Amino acid sequence: MPFTDSDLRALEPREKQYRVATGDGLYVVVYPNGSKYFTWVYRYPPGRGGQQRWHHIGPYGKGSGKWSLKAARDERDRLDQLRKAGDDPRVLKADAKREVEKKAKVPSLQEVAEDYLNRSRNRLSTVNDYRNMLFNQVLPVLGHHSPVNRFEWYSGGRQKVLDLKKGIEARGSLYQSDKCLMVMRSMFEHAIDNAWMQPPNPALGSKGARSKHEPKHHPTLEWDQLPQFFEDLERNDPKGNFVVVSAVKMLFLTFLRVSSLSGLRWEEIDYKKGLWIIPAERMKAKQDHKIPLTTQIKEVLEKLHEVTGNEEYAFHTGMTRGKYPHMNPSSINNHLIRLGYKGILTGHGVRAIPLTAGQEVLNFSPDVIQRQMAHAIGDKVRQAYDRAQFMKERKKFMIAWCDALVEQGLIT
Repeated sequence: MPFTDSDLRALEPREKQYRVATGDGLYVVVYPNGSKYFTWVYRYPPGRGGQQRWHHIGPYGKGSGKWSLKAARDERDRLDQLRKAGDDPRVLKADAKREVEKKAKVPSLQEVAEDYLNRSRNRLSTVNDYRNMLFNQVLPVLGHHSPVNRFEWYSGGRQKVLDLKKGIEARGSLYQSDKCLMVMRSMFEHAIDNAWMQPPNPALGSKGARSKHEPKHHPTLEWDQLPQFFEDLERNDPKGNFVVVSAVKMLFLTFLRVSSLSGLRWEEIDYKKGLWIIPAERMKAKQDHKIPLTTQIKEVLEKLHEVTGNEEYAFHTGMTRGKYPHMNPSSINNHLIRLGYKGILTGHGVRAIPLTAGQEVLNFSPDVIQRQMAHAIGDKVRQAYDRAQFMKERKKFMIAWCDALVEQGLIT
């Protein structure tokens, strides 16, 4: 049955935002306050090899600046015609905005920072953390009232950013300096998106820009660093094979060991039971492992199936020479390095994120999280009992976890 206006009006707000497909890439996002927003998901260039992109159409409703379901679909169709003709709708929107903004007054760095923070969809605690960093460490050095375009890369902005970062490092705060660079990058990206300054972003990460931390066994990210990572993952999508990028997304959604993830066979997916069942021989603990198929996991699998559905292995890259009949597990770490995360994040390091955030952010028991991570706890009798006893809790955790990743910016 086609999605109707009655269906749209019937969508009720939940504790967390969620999205519903209305057909042909058009989604409606429902926010906890009850507001609804139309978004179109498309690929550019057209075809399987194109990068997945989001185009925000506008809020649902009546009146100026709002869209009915029919109007949103008409706008989607108009944009799709432009896409098929070779134009990227997102670029066209940015160009139009840039023409308007050329005539506007260039905002100060403080005005940009305030606008960036006010529009952030991060958690309140994260926004407050970013605010403290910008107003206590960045603006006093770069200048509250300096026009933001003064910090364009080719106007000396890059060096000013690096000098600020080195000043923080000199105080012995290596992690803080990297985090500050990440927040500045997001703020300047906001300015570029609004045509207040020209790219490239002066706070882009690079090998020379990152601090030389003491190496960790498995480098990982903090919860509040995920929005920037997911933004980098989408922005740099053309640099990676679609299958590998899908594997990175699945790694975050399932937090499996890379070796278990990369060997996924399509026959292991049971849509009727709503489970991905990994056989014991592919697990470190040598026991079958069940992963509830959340909406986000199924979305990644459905798109992947369009590319590798005729293969035995889901992560079949076409370059399966030698030891592996599927994607080489090292492909994930290689892609993270290409994104600029060498020494900052590894595939195995992803597993540390749900263990911490699952407790501190989502308030789940560590026992539930450990079991979903396939960590063996207790003797075999205890483990068999726990597998049955904790399955409902594990499913609840997986739904909450995947929803939280979408809130942090993961696009499935």
